[in-house]
Amino acid sequence: MKKFSIILSSILLIVTLTTFNPNYFNLSLKFFNIKKIEVKNLKVLNNKKIKNLFLNELYGSSLFVLDEEKIDKILKDNKLIDFIEFRKIYPSKLQVIVYEKETIAIINYKQKVFFLTKNGEEIEFFKNPVLEKLPNIFGKQKNFLEIYSVLQRLDFPISEIKSFYHFDIGRWDIILKNNKVIKLPVKNFTYSLKNYLELNKEINFEKYSIFDYRIENQLILN
Repeated sequence: MKKFSIILSSILLIVTLTTFNPNYFNLSLKFFNIKKIEVKNLKVLNNKKIKNLFLNELYGSSLFVLDEEKIDKILKDNKLIDFIEFRKIYPSKLQVIVYEKETIAIINYKQKVFFLTKNGEEIEFFKNPVLEKLPNIFGKQKNFLEIYSVLQRLDFPISEIKSFYHFDIGRWDIILKNNKVIKLPVKNFTYSLKNYLELNKEINFEKYSIFDYRIENQLILN
């Protein structure tokens, strides 16, 4: 019985010494408060604006435990943000690494304007000097991602494209910044784009501004 009492006393002593003390925990939370936020990896969004959003929501809060609801609020209000990573630099600095969605065009359809991402997501238009340089899509964006994928695969100079026009019959016109127009057929447009890239290298074709591939196996120049 005496041996049992000694063992029980030892266990109670260990529990007492290892018991969580909320006062100590609260003290540590108050000590490691966020006083500086650094935003990295932005390519499109305004760094100062995004930094201020995080400062408004997280400044003075614990570096130990970040408020998920406040972070979700920032993500909800900024649809262009894909996801974020945090790096905690004690005692008081938070690094925010932002990964943006890749936008490829501006959709103009039925008096509404959206940004289109590479994954097909539509994001409501907002003023941005970088994104406003993207090519415009006029009309439905049906099968646009298919055409965009072909352009990438062919290493087409997408930065030289001003706009895409979709027609109800299912075909596209591509207007370049030098005002040249590529009129694609409904089907087999990959061949047409290949042919244009080959011809565009030749001096003899510089004088033409319209490359019309709408009729199968024919090219009409103008």
